[in-house]
Amino acid sequence: MPLLLNSDYAELAERGLDYVEDEEQRFLVLQNYPLPDELYHEKICDVLVIIPQNYNQGGIDMLWTHPHLTRIDGKPIPNMNHPSGRDNRTYGDREFCRWSRHWNNAPVIWRPGKDNVVTILRRIVWALGNPDAK
Repeated sequence: MPLLLNSDYAELAERGLDYVEDEEQRFLVLQNYPLPDELYHEKICDVLVIIPQNYNQGGIDMLWTHPHLTRIDGKPIPNMNHPSGRDNRTYGDREFCRWSRHWNNAPVIWRPGKDNVVTILRRIVWALGNPDAK
């Protein structure tokens, strides 16, 4: 059973994003995702999100990245796990480090029937572009 709606796959294709899915674990992994310039030592990463069973009704809660990202300015990233951290995820032979970003609190509540994978992508862009946000 697909993790997303057909229209979501069309949105991913339109943006030229490479991804893989693990239906058993409900992982959507965006591969070789470009990172903001001048912010991280890394230029790309893989981003993992867990697509909940009630995806169209509830959206996502957090994201995970591989590799562990490090900032050029040397500052730590709040609420991001280091390797071997609690609630990191493994996909294939790689460990993804959790970014705890809870979007389903006002004023950014998931809007059932309106929000979709584009909302997820916006949340990822926001989180990676604003690493000090909690």
